[in-house]
Amino acid sequence: MTELEAVNTLLSVIGEAPVDKLSDISINEITDSSLARKTLSEVSRDVQAEGWSWNTDWNVPLAKTSVNEFVLPSNTLSTQFSPNRYPDKQYVQRGLKVYDRAKRTFAFGADMATALIVDYVVSQLGWDELPHTAQQYVTIRAARIYSDRYLNSNAIYTYTAQDEEYARAMLIRDEERGLSNNLLWGNDRGVGQGIGYIPSDGLRYRGV
Repeated sequence: MTELEAVNTLLSVIGEAPVDKLSDISINEITDSSLARKTLSEVSRDVQAEGWSWNTDWNVPLAKTSVNEFVLPSNTLSTQFSPNRYPDKQYVQRGLKVYDRAKRTFAFGADMATALIVDYVVSQLGWDELPHTAQQYVTIRAARIYSDRYLNSNAIYTYTAQDEEYARAMLIRDEERGLSNNLLWGNDRGVGQGIGYIPSDGLRYRGV
């Protein structure tokens, strides 16, 4: 599914005519097509922020900048630092930088290595980089939100809400096919790198 097809799906939900090209949609005007594309982008970002196998990278190295900071890629949605790798540190993401909560600073001194390993980075991908099941779910969810905001039709909302539930189920099923989750020994992510998920870690590192 192309982004143009997705936008036209949103427009069809409220009974509007399709557009021929994305370039015909002006982001500076408040039109049905412009609001449809903005809604699609908003929903795509929110869905991707949940973190899926197709937009999550493990063990991502960050290089220290000239001002001793670690800057994340501009499309970063969320990050996590492994307590196994940095047991005495409290690194978190703030904006697009790594923040040391223990020292309350973005600046890392000379005692810190020139590279920092992020356990995982969830990134916002472009529309064409999403798998079909994700595109389908995002489109249907966006169509439901779009119609509810700008048309407020209970009949359309009920219909698309059912489609949304089914599409999300298909997305989750597709996600689970690519993972080998097991209650006893976790999953296969990071195999050979020592970073696989271990259920017992949830108890070991939980906040008290």
